[in-house]
Amino acid sequence: MTTASATGHKRTPTRRRRDGRRLTLRQYLSLSGVAIGMLLLAAACGPPTPPVPPISLPDSYAVADDFSPPDPRWARFDTDESAVYALAGELFLEDRGQGVSVYTPLLGERYADTDIRVDVRHVQGSVNNWLGILCRHQDVENYYLLAISADGYTLILRVVDGEPTPLVGPEYNEAIRIGKAENDLRVLCEGSSLSMWVNDELIATASDDTLMQPGDVALFADAVQRGEIVVTAFDNFVLVEP
Repeated sequence: MTTASATGHKRTPTRRRRDGRRLTLRQYLSLSGVAIGMLLLAAACGPPTPPVPPISLPDSYAVADDFSPPDPRWARFDTDESAVYALAGELFLEDRGQGVSVYTPLLGERYADTDIRVDVRHVQGSVNNWLGILCRHQDVENYYLLAISADGYTLILRVVDGEPTPLVGPEYNEAIRIGKAENDLRVLCEGSSLSMWVNDELIATASDDTLMQPGDVALFADAVQRGEIVVTAFDNFVLVEP
């Protein structure tokens, strides 16, 4: 396993375990990382939560979920390595620092072209992370990842036969709200076009026709360095077939 230098390294997700829940990570890509706090505080311990505005929906959509409660098709689990759980109207993904990332697919649904919008926020752990969407996931070794990080980076990644190829990034982009600020993330997988917006600003686009057949979509989170955790919350998921 590659050792991080003083500037830090960001690993590229490359291979998932066969249970369909977790990714092992092998290749590193350079950028900075910072370790922060380790505990997730339950929302019930704080003051009453103010009313949340209803999810904004387009005229036509395939899936919409405000996670209160979440659609039962999202895979949820709790292991030593990772967990996916619902709390206070959000879906949480937790990477527990064992060197694997965590993702939750929308079970039973496969799409070729998707236009996905979701709110994502970094809750606890290292800001040296990846938070995003998988599209056209065929199996444990073939998929696209479109992701941002809590320290302001973006990545579009193709994985074919377990081999990662960065199509964009990692690149820093000022449109990404860093730290624990919430970001409105939109990803488009349409034909050979792969694009990503943050807070209504286009931040990355690539063209690739390697994986064109229908596949799973999934929410994704990863702590780059082994031994560091990441807790990520997703809300207001909307999937449109363009």
